[in-house]
Amino acid sequence: MVSRDLNRRCRHIVAAAIVLIAGAALSCAPTLAAPQYERWELEVLINLQGLQINRQCVPNGGAQHIHILGVSTDDTLLDPTTKTAILSDLSELISTRTNARTTKADNFQSIASSYSGFAEANSRELDRLIDSASSADVTVLVRPYRDRGSSVDAEIRLWARGAGGADPGLNCVQSFSVEIPTQKADPACASAFAMARQAGDPGRLEAFRDFFPQCPEVAEANRLVTELKASEAEKAERERCERNFGRARAEGTVAAYSLYLDENIDCPGRDVVMALRDQAAQGAACETAYRDARRLDSVGAYEAFLSDNRACPQADTASAFLTMKRQEEERVRQDQARAATNRDQAPLRDDGRVAAAPRYEPAPGFGEPPRYDPPAYIPPAPAGASYRGYPIPADLAASQCGQLWYMRNLIFDQAGYCFKTAKGRRYFSNAGCTGASPGGADAAEVSRIQSLERQNGC
Repeated sequence: MVSRDLNRRCRHIVAAAIVLIAGAALSCAPTLAAPQYERWELEVLINLQGLQINRQCVPNGGAQHIHILGVSTDDTLLDPTTKTAILSDLSELISTRTNARTTKADNFQSIASSYSGFAEANSRELDRLIDSASSADVTVLVRPYRDRGSSVDAEIRLWARGAGGADPGLNCVQSFSVEIPTQKADPACASAFAMARQAGDPGRLEAFRDFFPQCPEVAEANRLVTELKASEAEKAERERCERNFGRARAEGTVAAYSLYLDENIDCPGRDVVMALRDQAAQGAACETAYRDARRLDSVGAYEAFLSDNRACPQADTASAFLTMKRQEEERVRQDQARAATNRDQAPLRDDGRVAAAPRYEPAPGFGEPPRYDPPAYIPPAPAGASYRGYPIPADLAASQCGQLWYMRNLIFDQAGYCFKTAKGRRYFSNAGCTGASPGGADAAEVSRIQSLERQNGC
């Protein structure tokens, strides 16, 4: 049974606000509090108002005095406190909504009756009790008769004073059944739990559970706390995996991916990380093979690289270098062939003199000695210049400025510099570049080479 004691309700609301909304100040003004009526009370009110306006049942033009009685044939159905609360709440409702003078009995009266069900129209016990209250215009009688555990079924009998001498066909006595709740949850429980659940914070729900252990919503609060904590743990684990994967992806090395796989066994997407690790390993192998080919800088080196690493991103660059080297070798062969042809076709000098043929005295017992024709002289090709173990391309080695340019930019390439000009990308690969520049001794060497370039007017 819900009592509308305003001060008690205010205390519950303020307590919930203190627990769930830190620092919030709630004011509970009595003039703003809306009364909360039970369904059974409203049923009584509706039927009472219908009877009240019946001029034949209430001949004086409307009930001016309404009296409330409570009777019980089984005192175990309701405890004394609940009985008193039923009469008080019903009296408050009727006096507020009908503007009639309302009186009530102090407590339920026990009557002896063999009848334990719903209303019996001519029950002598009830008739005598109603007759004793005949001074009221309308009498409201409440009689519980069946226990339902958390509620009781009760008969409500409305008896108008005009019923005694009225036409028997008039319905001046009404009797109907209502269900009166006997176990009511604290209204502060529902509001406090609603605020805690809306916040979606395990701490708020735990505070509700600790401050309102008697509320029926505690079990639901415990379930929500478990779910929210599990969700938060899952979110934290997911963020950790994403953070570690981001670091490994930013580094992009085989070691970084392997470390991620070792330290994040429970993280999803391991197959993706394994694929990235294999891709990084393949990229590192391609870069190593390409650097070896560039260091040798020969047709055979480029052909071997392309044969074994056709899928590498450096394949196109290596193919271009291979074409250049083949063209260089072809030019060298053509130059050597022209030089040999020019030597063979050079005219003999004619000064008008006839050289005397040498006279050989044949040795006794020997024939004429064999004739010796020496081969044509071919000058040796100049040895290719190199720097730091890397051969300088022939087209650059042909000039001092070209050699100095290659030497200076080779230092940048080894430091990880990313070339932006077409000439730089032609001779050096940007694969695996980091954007770094030479430092320390390499920077000093670059300065020295630049000084030589200025001296040579490069």
